[in-house]
Amino acid sequence: MKNLKDLEPHVLDKKAFKSFLEIGFPTKKVEEYKYLDLTFLNDRDLKPIDSNLNLDSNLDSLKPYLFNEKDFYNLVFINGKFHESISNVPNSIKISKILNRSTTSHSLRNLNLSFNIERLKFHFTQNLDKPIAFVHINSCENLDSRSVFTNNEISLDKNVKIQMIDKFVNHKQNDLLNNNIFDIRLDSNSYLDHYIIEKSENLQFNHYKIEIDDFAKYKGFLINTKSKISRFDFEINLNKTEAAAEINGIYIAENTQTLDHYIKTNHKSKKTYSSHYLKGIIKDRAKGIFYASTIAEKNAQKIEAKQLNKNLLLDKTAKSFSKPELWIKADDVKCSHGSTTGQLDKEALFYLQSRGFEKKDARELLLKAFIEEIIEKIDQKDIKKHIKDKIL
Repeated sequence: MKNLKDLEPHVLDKKAFKSFLEIGFPTKKVEEYKYLDLTFLNDRDLKPIDSNLNLDSNLDSLKPYLFNEKDFYNLVFINGKFHESISNVPNSIKISKILNRSTTSHSLRNLNLSFNIERLKFHFTQNLDKPIAFVHINSCENLDSRSVFTNNEISLDKNVKIQMIDKFVNHKQNDLLNNNIFDIRLDSNSYLDHYIIEKSENLQFNHYKIEIDDFAKYKGFLINTKSKISRFDFEINLNKTEAAAEINGIYIAENTQTLDHYIKTNHKSKKTYSSHYLKGIIKDRAKGIFYASTIAEKNAQKIEAKQLNKNLLLDKTAKSFSKPELWIKADDVKCSHGSTTGQLDKEALFYLQSRGFEKKDARELLLKAFIEEIIEKIDQKDIKKHIKDKIL
């Protein structure tokens, strides 16, 4: 690995770093990374940046990336560091530092843990009167290859219901590697309506581990559009009866982008529910990836699990890889999975052109219709409007 000796002085957790070195960056031989080889990261300088490096002294310049404070709470992270002074934090959140857990079998998580002995915990003790946005801003320039390692825990108490946004953006031109861990814990009968908006233009690797108790529900919505390479890992554990998880989303890849999505769902208890539905639009020489793996344990009877992925390829050089899979150890389940990949309907294009539409306008109309089905799954009207304005 390039500059390994330069990297070691920055390591805070030697055990985690040793585990990372033993595993190394995943290759295509690792099933979960079958379509994404990350060994190119061996040639990068992985040192974490100084979180205050090149921080713009004019914080007003960051305001365009934030949500209107009248309608949203904003928690602002700049180069991975939480800035409470420019955030508007509701009184019901308890923010604390806690020790990180031990190493895992996940290489990129171990790399993150190597530089994070502690993590920030955001503990929600009651419902919020408006959505809360975690806004992650990269604000360094003239750094060709450095890293940001964010590590947060989100926990909801019993019966708490909130709407939350994770938004990732670039303020300055850079080529940072973002390696982020977000562990989410939902207590009994809680509900998290979670929106993830990926608009940074560098390398993005996000790991969401979601623990769900009885009668609690996680509903995620992902918009993935800008990164050179992005990888979203979701590990979902449905731990108790009537736990539920749903992820919907859209990814739009162009030029030479690679947008990768992996969802692993463990049904560990009876009467649990999961549904994952992602759509992709891929053009130029870009690559879109969907890999969903759902496991029903032996005692997970009367569960329901769904997986669906649909892709549109707009150029002959565009590539899509889709692998929905079910691992069923129980005998009383309702499970389904499916995947489609194709091009725009030529007959529909011809029909619209015959009704006076220019070919370009007809294509745009069909693409909007393809996206609209997913967008309509967004419950929060202000968030739906924000997303529509950005991608439609």
